[in-house]
Amino acid sequence: MTNWIGIYDNALTSEECKFIIDEFEKNPEKGPGMIIGADGVDKVDKSVKDSTDSIIPFNEGTDLATLIGKNLFGGIQNYRKDYPSVDLVSSWVLFPFFNIQKYLPGQGFHLPHCETDNKNSPRILAWMFYLNTLTDGGETRFPGYDLDVKPVEGRLVIWPAYFTHIHHGIPSPTQTKYIATGWHVFK
Repeated sequence: MTNWIGIYDNALTSEECKFIIDEFEKNPEKGPGMIIGADGVDKVDKSVKDSTDSIIPFNEGTDLATLIGKNLFGGIQNYRKDYPSVDLVSSWVLFPFFNIQKYLPGQGFHLPHCETDNKNSPRILAWMFYLNTLTDGGETRFPGYDLDVKPVEGRLVIWPAYFTHIHHGIPSPTQTKYIATGWHVFK
């Protein structure tokens, strides 16, 4: 039985990952990672998600947005080949924003969660690029599949946004982790 989790190595080059991290670090707009509270309002709760985030629009036309979009497009084409039934549902498109996230040692998205809830119900797929390799933790755990995806520089992971794919981060006690992440949504 398939787990519907697509893992695509070398989706970004080492140079591209370094460029994305550098752009993130230069961005003055980054701030604490937010979650959606039970009341549907975005808030900071470091017991749930402890990170530094930057929200980037795809339509800015920046080198950063173009780079992520171009490489994500290739990954989505591979996912469609591997899981063709994803195209049997209503039409879906790339969400117009993505996040770059930095997790210092000990930080992570601690709470098991999925990418669909009352506020985010149009999401169909989640995606994540690992921007650096970690050797001491930092995995993304999918407990329902007994799967820990290792953070490897340039790796793209794509999965369904539903309760079937509850996941959470495993913090590294010693290393900093960088990711770029976002969603596809129903039109």
